[in-house]
Amino acid sequence: MPLATFSEAAKLMGYKSRSQLYKLKRDGWLNDYIVEIAGKNYLDLQPRGKESLDNHIMGIIQWRPSNPIRELETVMSPN
Repeated sequence: MPLATFSEAAKLMGYKSRSQLYKLKRDGWLNDYIVEIAGKNYLDLQPRGKESLDNHIMGIIQWRPSNPIRELETVMSPN
């Protein structure tokens, strides 16, 4: 259960800012991935029993060749 802040997750996924992740949160797409600790929200990058956060996001966003998350699979894949 690796946790990351929205800023850390955005950097890991190759986004320039965390705004895309906040938009997905606002629309309810990240509800299963949010963990609250001491009043602060974190994203669970690989929750048990669910697909990883990067795969989940790739499945719900519009595909574009320039989307940085396409190259993330090698970074977040468990070895």
